[in-house]
Amino acid sequence: MRRMFDKLFLLFGISLAISSCRFFDKKDEPIARAFDEYLYKKDVAGIVPHNVHGNDSIAIVKAFIDQWQQNIVLLKKAERNVSLDERSIQEQLETYKRTLIRYQYEQELIQQKLDTIVSEKEIEEYYNQHKDIFLLKKPILKISYIKLPEGAPKVEMVKKLFVSKDVSDRDLLEKYCFKYSPSFSLLDTNWHYIDDLSKSLPLNQLGEHNFQTLNRIFQISENNTLYLLILRDSKFRDSLSPLTFEKENIRNMILNHRKLKLISQMEREVFLEAQKNNELEVY
Repeated sequence: MRRMFDKLFLLFGISLAISSCRFFDKKDEPIARAFDEYLYKKDVAGIVPHNVHGNDSIAIVKAFIDQWQQNIVLLKKAERNVSLDERSIQEQLETYKRTLIRYQYEQELIQQKLDTIVSEKEIEEYYNQHKDIFLLKKPILKISYIKLPEGAPKVEMVKKLFVSKDVSDRDLLEKYCFKYSPSFSLLDTNWHYIDDLSKSLPLNQLGEHNFQTLNRIFQISENNTLYLLILRDSKFRDSLSPLTFEKENIRNMILNHRKLKLISQMEREVFLEAQKNNELEVY
Protein backbone atom coordinates (compact mmCIF):
# COMPACT_ATOMS: atom_id res chain seq x y z
CA MET A 1 0.00 0.00 0.00
CA ARG A 2 2.81 2.38 0.88
CA ARG A 3 4.55 1.80 -2.46
CA MET A 4 1.28 2.38 -4.29
CA PHE A 5 0.78 5.59 -2.32
CA ASP A 6 4.27 6.79 -3.29
CA LYS A 7 3.60 6.03 -6.94
CA LEU A 8 0.38 7.98 -6.76
CA PHE A 9 2.06 11.12 -5.44
CA LEU A 10 4.91 10.78 -7.89
CA LEU A 11 2.34 10.72 -10.65
CA PHE A 12 0.50 13.64 -9.07
CA GLY A 13 3.70 15.70 -8.70
CA ILE A 14 4.79 15.13 -12.26
CA SER A 15 1.33 16.04 -13.51
CA LEU A 16 1.46 19.33 -11.64
CA ALA A 17 4.92 20.09 -12.97
CA ILE A 18 3.85 19.75 -16.60
CA SER A 19 0.17 20.56 -16.56
CA SER A 20 0.68 24.25 -17.23
CA CYS A 21 2.15 23.42 -20.60
CA ARG A 22 -1.22 22.15 -21.82
CA PHE A 23 -2.96 25.49 -21.52
CA PHE A 24 -0.65 27.73 -23.54
CA ASP A 25 -1.77 29.13 -26.85
CA LYS A 26 -1.03 26.49 -29.45
CA LYS A 27 -0.18 29.28 -31.89
CA ASP A 28 3.04 29.82 -29.96
CA GLU A 29 5.98 28.04 -31.51
CA PRO A 30 6.92 24.96 -29.49
CA ILE A 31 10.55 24.38 -28.57
CA ALA A 32 10.21 20.74 -27.57
CA ARG A 33 7.78 17.83 -27.68
CA ALA A 34 7.28 14.67 -25.68
CA PHE A 35 4.46 12.40 -26.86
CA ASP A 36 1.42 14.70 -27.19
CA GLU A 37 2.80 17.36 -24.83
CA TYR A 38 4.51 20.55 -26.04
CA LEU A 39 6.91 22.95 -24.35
CA TYR A 40 6.74 26.60 -25.42
CA LYS A 41 9.11 29.53 -25.21
CA LYS A 42 7.06 31.16 -22.47
CA ASP A 43 7.54 27.99 -20.35
CA VAL A 44 11.28 28.62 -20.08
CA ALA A 45 11.04 32.38 -19.62
CA GLY A 46 12.88 33.43 -16.50
CA ILE A 47 14.77 30.20 -15.82
CA VAL A 48 18.10 31.71 -16.91
CA PRO A 49 19.58 34.22 -14.41
CA HIS A 50 20.19 37.70 -15.80
CA ASN A 51 23.95 37.43 -15.28
CA VAL A 52 24.27 34.19 -17.30
CA HIS A 53 24.91 34.40 -21.03
CA GLY A 54 26.13 32.46 -24.04
CA ASN A 55 26.79 28.74 -23.77
CA ASP A 56 25.96 28.71 -20.07
CA SER A 57 22.43 30.00 -20.70
CA ILE A 58 21.97 27.47 -23.50
CA ALA A 59 23.07 24.68 -21.16
CA ILE A 60 20.51 25.76 -18.54
CA VAL A 61 17.66 25.77 -21.06
CA LYS A 62 18.75 22.40 -22.47
CA ALA A 63 18.86 20.90 -18.98
CA PHE A 64 15.35 22.23 -18.32
CA ILE A 65 14.06 20.70 -21.56
CA ASP A 66 15.76 17.37 -20.81
CA GLN A 67 14.18 17.26 -17.36
CA TRP A 68 10.77 18.20 -18.76
CA GLN A 69 10.94 15.41 -21.32
CA GLN A 70 12.08 12.91 -18.71
CA ASN A 71 9.11 13.88 -16.53
CA ILE A 72 6.71 13.36 -19.45
CA VAL A 73 8.22 9.96 -20.26
CA LEU A 74 7.94 8.87 -16.63
CA LEU A 75 4.35 10.11 -16.43
CA LYS A 76 3.36 8.20 -19.57
CA LYS A 77 5.06 5.08 -18.26
CA ALA A 78 3.25 5.43 -14.94
CA GLU A 79 -0.10 5.98 -16.63
CA ARG A 80 0.34 2.75 -18.57
CA ASN A 81 1.56 0.62 -15.69
CA VAL A 82 -0.05 1.96 -12.51
CA SER A 83 -3.53 0.57 -12.14
CA LEU A 84 -5.43 2.45 -9.45
CA ASP A 85 -9.09 2.99 -8.82
CA GLU A 86 -10.04 6.58 -9.73
CA ARG A 87 -12.06 7.02 -6.57
CA SER A 88 -9.17 5.72 -4.49
CA ILE A 89 -6.84 8.16 -6.21
CA GLN A 90 -9.08 11.12 -5.44
CA GLU A 91 -9.53 10.04 -1.82
CA GLN A 92 -5.79 9.69 -1.30
CA LEU A 93 -5.10 13.01 -3.00
CA GLU A 94 -7.67 14.70 -0.79
CA THR A 95 -6.10 13.13 2.31
CA TYR A 96 -2.68 14.29 1.18
CA LYS A 97 -4.01 17.79 0.48
CA ARG A 98 -5.57 18.07 3.93
CA THR A 99 -2.43 16.77 5.60
CA LEU A 100 -0.29 19.24 3.65
CA ILE A 101 -2.56 22.20 4.52
CA ARG A 102 -2.59 21.23 8.20
CA TYR A 103 1.20 20.80 8.24
CA GLN A 104 1.69 24.22 6.62
CA TYR A 105 -0.59 25.83 9.19
CA GLU A 106 1.25 24.13 12.06
CA GLN A 107 4.62 25.31 10.72
CA GLU A 108 3.41 28.91 10.43
CA LEU A 109 1.98 28.71 13.96
CA ILE A 110 5.29 27.40 15.29
CA GLN A 111 7.23 30.10 13.45
CA GLN A 112 5.01 32.85 14.88
CA LYS A 113 4.47 31.69 18.46
CA LEU A 114 7.17 29.22 19.48
CA ASP A 115 9.47 30.46 22.23
CA THR A 116 12.92 29.32 21.04
CA ILE A 117 14.89 30.57 24.04
CA VAL A 118 16.00 27.69 26.26
CA SER A 119 17.86 28.69 29.41
CA GLU A 120 20.80 26.86 30.94
CA LYS A 121 18.64 26.18 33.99
CA GLU A 122 15.97 24.50 31.87
CA ILE A 123 18.58 22.33 30.18
CA GLU A 124 20.12 21.31 33.50
CA GLU A 125 16.73 20.53 35.05
CA TYR A 126 15.72 18.41 32.07
CA TYR A 127 19.03 16.54 32.24
CA ASN A 128 18.67 15.82 35.97
CA GLN A 129 15.08 14.66 35.58
CA HIS A 130 15.79 12.33 32.63
CA LYS A 131 19.23 10.89 33.30
CA ASP A 132 18.03 7.44 32.37
CA ILE A 133 17.76 8.44 28.70
CA PHE A 134 21.27 9.91 28.57
CA LEU A 135 23.27 6.73 28.82
CA LEU A 136 26.07 6.51 26.29
CA LYS A 137 25.71 4.00 23.48
CA LYS A 138 29.32 4.56 22.40
CA PRO A 139 32.44 5.68 24.33
CA ILE A 140 33.55 9.31 24.18
CA LEU A 141 36.86 11.07 24.81
CA LYS A 142 38.38 14.43 25.48
CA ILE A 143 41.70 14.43 23.72
CA SER A 144 44.63 16.66 22.86
CA TYR A 145 46.89 15.70 19.98
CA ILE A 146 49.76 16.83 17.80
CA LYS A 147 50.29 15.38 14.34
CA LEU A 148 53.85 15.62 13.02
CA PRO A 149 55.70 14.40 9.96
CA GLU A 150 58.30 11.77 10.73
CA GLY A 151 61.64 13.46 11.15
CA ALA A 152 60.16 16.58 12.76
CA PRO A 153 62.79 18.25 14.97
CA LYS A 154 62.98 18.33 18.79
CA VAL A 155 60.24 15.78 19.45
CA GLU A 156 61.43 15.15 23.02
CA MET A 157 61.22 18.87 23.77
CA VAL A 158 57.72 18.92 22.26
CA LYS A 159 56.63 16.09 24.55
CA LYS A 160 57.85 17.98 27.61
CA LEU A 161 56.05 21.14 26.51
CA PHE A 162 52.91 19.09 25.77
CA VAL A 163 52.53 17.89 29.39
CA SER A 164 53.60 21.19 30.93
CA LYS A 165 51.00 23.45 32.53
CA ASP A 166 53.20 26.52 32.27
CA VAL A 167 51.72 29.28 30.10
CA SER A 168 55.05 30.16 28.49
CA ASP A 169 55.60 26.49 27.59
CA ARG A 170 52.17 26.39 25.97
CA ASP A 171 53.04 29.46 23.90
CA LEU A 172 56.27 27.80 22.73
CA LEU A 173 54.38 24.62 21.86
CA GLU A 174 51.79 26.54 19.82
CA LYS A 175 54.51 28.30 17.84
CA TYR A 176 56.18 24.95 17.15
CA CYS A 177 52.90 23.38 16.05
CA PHE A 178 52.05 26.22 13.71
CA LYS A 179 55.43 25.70 12.07
CA TYR A 180 55.65 21.90 11.88
CA SER A 181 52.26 20.31 12.56
CA PRO A 182 49.65 19.88 9.79
CA SER A 183 46.99 19.30 12.45
CA PHE A 184 46.88 19.75 16.23
CA SER A 185 44.50 20.40 19.11
CA LEU A 186 45.99 21.44 22.44
CA LEU A 187 43.08 22.86 24.44
CA ASP A 188 39.96 21.17 23.09
CA THR A 189 37.59 20.64 26.02
CA ASN A 190 34.80 19.10 23.93
CA TRP A 191 33.72 15.48 24.07
CA HIS A 192 34.00 13.41 20.89
CA TYR A 193 32.80 9.97 19.90
CA ILE A 194 35.75 7.63 19.49
CA ASP A 195 34.38 6.59 16.10
CA ASP A 196 34.66 10.19 14.90
CA LEU A 197 38.15 10.67 16.33
CA SER A 198 39.33 7.44 14.73
CA LYS A 199 38.73 8.93 11.29
CA SER A 200 41.73 11.22 11.76
CA LEU A 201 43.68 9.65 14.66
CA PRO A 202 45.04 6.07 15.02
CA LEU A 203 43.09 5.27 18.19
CA ASN A 204 42.77 1.64 17.15
CA GLN A 205 46.50 1.28 17.88
CA LEU A 206 45.98 2.82 21.29
CA GLY A 207 43.41 0.22 22.31
CA GLU A 208 40.31 0.66 24.45
CA HIS A 209 42.14 -0.72 27.50
CA ASN A 210 44.20 2.50 27.53
CA PHE A 211 41.24 4.90 27.39
CA GLN A 212 41.25 5.26 31.17
CA THR A 213 44.91 6.26 31.19
CA LEU A 214 44.63 10.02 31.40
CA ASN A 215 47.07 12.92 31.12
CA ARG A 216 50.04 10.97 29.79
CA ILE A 217 51.48 11.02 26.28
CA PHE A 218 50.90 8.19 23.85
CA GLN A 219 53.26 8.18 20.88
CA ILE A 220 52.14 6.37 17.73
CA SER A 221 53.81 6.18 14.31
CA GLU A 222 51.67 5.41 11.28
CA ASN A 223 52.06 6.10 7.56
CA ASN A 224 55.14 8.30 7.96
CA THR A 225 53.32 10.39 10.55
CA LEU A 226 54.01 10.75 14.27
CA TYR A 227 51.01 11.22 16.58
CA LEU A 228 51.34 12.55 20.13
CA LEU A 229 48.11 11.93 22.05
CA ILE A 230 46.95 12.88 25.54
CA LEU A 231 43.60 11.61 26.81
CA ARG A 232 42.08 14.28 29.04
CA ASP A 233 38.93 12.39 30.04
CA SER A 234 36.92 9.36 28.99
CA LYS A 235 33.40 7.96 29.35
CA PHE A 236 32.42 4.45 28.43
CA ARG A 237 29.42 2.71 26.95
CA ASP A 238 26.35 2.61 29.27
CA SER A 239 27.75 5.32 31.54
CA LEU A 240 25.96 8.64 32.08
CA SER A 241 26.63 11.03 29.23
CA PRO A 242 28.01 14.41 30.41
CA LEU A 243 25.65 17.37 30.43
CA THR A 244 28.00 19.38 28.23
CA PHE A 245 27.84 16.63 25.61
CA GLU A 246 24.04 16.54 25.63
CA LYS A 247 23.20 20.25 25.77
CA GLU A 248 22.22 20.72 22.13
CA ASN A 249 20.33 17.44 22.14
CA ILE A 250 18.39 18.51 25.25
CA ARG A 251 17.67 21.92 23.79
CA ASN A 252 16.10 20.25 20.73
CA MET A 253 14.07 17.95 22.97
CA ILE A 254 12.70 20.89 24.93
CA LEU A 255 11.84 22.79 21.75
CA ASN A 256 10.14 19.72 20.28
CA HIS A 257 8.07 19.33 23.47
CA ARG A 258 7.05 23.00 23.17
CA LYS A 259 6.05 22.48 19.53
CA LEU A 260 3.84 19.52 20.40
CA LYS A 261 2.29 21.43 23.28
CA LEU A 262 1.64 24.47 21.06
CA ILE A 263 0.01 22.33 18.36
CA SER A 264 -2.10 20.47 20.93
CA GLN A 265 -3.25 23.76 22.45
CA MET A 266 -4.12 25.10 18.99
CA GLU A 267 -6.16 21.98 18.17
CA ARG A 268 -8.09 22.27 21.42
CA GLU A 269 -8.81 25.99 20.97
CA VAL A 270 -9.91 25.55 17.34
CA PHE A 271 -12.24 22.69 18.30
CA LEU A 272 -13.77 24.61 21.20
CA GLU A 273 -14.29 27.65 18.98
CA ALA A 274 -16.06 25.51 16.40
CA GLN A 275 -18.30 24.07 19.13
CA LYS A 276 -19.07 27.54 20.43
CA ASN A 277 -20.07 28.70 16.95
CA ASN A 278 -22.35 25.69 16.42
CA GLU A 279 -20.23 24.50 13.50
CA LEU A 280 -20.14 20.88 14.72
CA GLU A 281 -23.00 18.40 14.79
CA VAL A 282 -23.36 14.65 15.25
CA TYR A 283 -26.35 13.00 13.59
